[in-house]
Amino acid sequence: MNARRILYSLVALAGVLLIVCTIQAVHLRQVLDDTNELTHSYMALDRWLSLVAQPVRDLRALAMQGQAVIEHLPATLAESRQASSPLAGFLNDPEVSEHSIQAAYALQEVLVEDLFYCHQMQRHYSFLLSLMQFLLVMVTLAIAVTSYFMGHRAQDYRLAPFPEANPNPVFGLNLHGDIIYFNKAVERAIANHPDGKPQTLLPHDYRQRLDTLKVTGRLQDEWIHSLRNRTFQYRVQIIPGMERVHVYSEDITEKESIRARNAFIAYHDPVCLLANRQRLELIIDELHDPNLLLTLAISNLQGLSKVLSTQGLDIADHFAREYSIRLRNAYQSVSGEAERQPIVFRMDTNLFGCLYFQTLTDQMHEALGLALNETVAQPFFHGKREFFLQSAAESSRLQYQRYDERIEKAVQAEHKLEQALRYAVRLNELVMLYQPQQDLKTGRLSGFEALMRWYHDGVMEAPLSFIPLAEKTGLIHSMGNWALRQVLKQRLDWQQLAALKTAIVAVNISAHEFARRDFIRDVETALRDCGDYAECIQIEITESVLIQDECVAIDKMHRLKELGFSLAIDDFGTGYSSFSYLSRLPVDQLKIDQSFIANMANGPRDEAMVSAMIQVAHELGIKVVAEGVETEQQRQALIALGCDMIQGYWYGKPMSVTDATLFSSG
Repeated sequence: MNARRILYSLVALAGVLLIVCTIQAVHLRQVLDDTNELTHSYMALDRWLSLVAQPVRDLRALAMQGQAVIEHLPATLAESRQASSPLAGFLNDPEVSEHSIQAAYALQEVLVEDLFYCHQMQRHYSFLLSLMQFLLVMVTLAIAVTSYFMGHRAQDYRLAPFPEANPNPVFGLNLHGDIIYFNKAVERAIANHPDGKPQTLLPHDYRQRLDTLKVTGRLQDEWIHSLRNRTFQYRVQIIPGMERVHVYSEDITEKESIRARNAFIAYHDPVCLLANRQRLELIIDELHDPNLLLTLAISNLQGLSKVLSTQGLDIADHFAREYSIRLRNAYQSVSGEAERQPIVFRMDTNLFGCLYFQTLTDQMHEALGLALNETVAQPFFHGKREFFLQSAAESSRLQYQRYDERIEKAVQAEHKLEQALRYAVRLNELVMLYQPQQDLKTGRLSGFEALMRWYHDGVMEAPLSFIPLAEKTGLIHSMGNWALRQVLKQRLDWQQLAALKTAIVAVNISAHEFARRDFIRDVETALRDCGDYAECIQIEITESVLIQDECVAIDKMHRLKELGFSLAIDDFGTGYSSFSYLSRLPVDQLKIDQSFIANMANGPRDEAMVSAMIQVAHELGIKVVAEGVETEQQRQALIALGCDMIQGYWYGKPMSVTDATLFSSG
């Protein structure tokens, strides 16, 4: 019988003893209750007999004592368990006769017998209860001891090696390194080995390693050993006091392969298999030579994003792999005679680079620039299709630029300007100036164009210094919304002046802002908040809004017309440069770029171009505004060509709200 069965038997026995103890306790309690009742009855009967023996009997006291005898008298008496009511019948007799006295003595004898019997039963049940309690304590102690023993045995079982059943090789050594035991897994592992000895599975220097363990006082260690393209890990444990060494080995070839693959993925790009940014940083951190000079080259491949959006992920990955091969060859072609080969890496989708462990000469820089241009000059093939990652225009702009402190200063200056621009609206540094426009037929003011200016550190920043930056950083959205609201509020104020009641105020909308999905919603919100005078506001957009999605752009233009705005194409001739789309656009004005106006003085051909623009616009029912008019000669030429309005320094420079109000009143 094992320990578990013994424990179960002891628990069952404890349960039985507990039940028996409970039964004995109940019986003992009943006997004690009977003894108590018999004692009360006996004492009451004795007092009754004393009252009877007195010369003058107190009948009331006799009745009370008789009632007490009856109340405490058990239902049955003596061992025969005869009914007690007939024996106590004399107590109900109001006249105490000699017969009643004899019956009382007889009842008293019966009570004495019952008291003696109850005393014997008390001793019997007390003995049994004490015995059961003792046995229960012994069994409980046995259960505790067995549980403690089983707990330690269970721990021993968990720690037991079970060497024979272990599927991995297990060795038993003495402290000198002699093998005194090995399991069947060792035999299977060396079955096909030419040597066929168990020591083959252990490291060749395992004895020296054991000596090192003994010298250092360590009891555990881990070893790694390779055998016939397999890798084994050994957990070594010295058993103190037994002079034994247990060696548990495990084939970790697959684990090592997975670990190596994960380590490679962590430090390499999964598509091109080039080193990634983490690998680059690790290499730099591990360099300990302060005199080692490094060169870092970065390549930004813009065309890959276009391939990804138009051709899909598979083709984009194919191009990235092909480009990485070309790039590696280009970078390594100028590696020179450095001790370490350059590390080519990929930082993100479009950003590649190379770390040279040397400085590059001027000739090497020149050669590297030509080699990098060649990486995208040749077409890429996918199946039977041919692709170029750079268009002709983009290829013409390819640049190889060496680091210069001026570049860093320019970047820092742009960053500083960007941070200041983020607070321009909050600090009220942005203002709207208004440049007047003249109707050439009447010579009167026809309206204004609202122009944004930025007063920063007491200096007015040129629009070209902050508008492109705002578009690049996305700040143009909040700035454009602010400008539209300012113009709407100002137009509401001017509505009270007779001279400006019908004047049109034009406001420029950036192509980035116009392309936003919620642009129309923001315009509607501005109208609700700042006054609905859309019929007095003209929205100026450039031709570039049509490049992204012409259908969406035209739909937005129709929505603006529905809101009451008039529309104008600004800087016409510098962007899309096509008359074909004008018939599809719901525009009211065409603003000829100032470069065409300035070139009119060059000869008839330039003047003919302006004339053609005006004629085509008029044929389409579109009015024409000439920008940048600075001389009377230009104005007269435009009148002769039939131009509708002019705008420029000849008529008026951009001015503040106050000056514009005064200008309108003459």
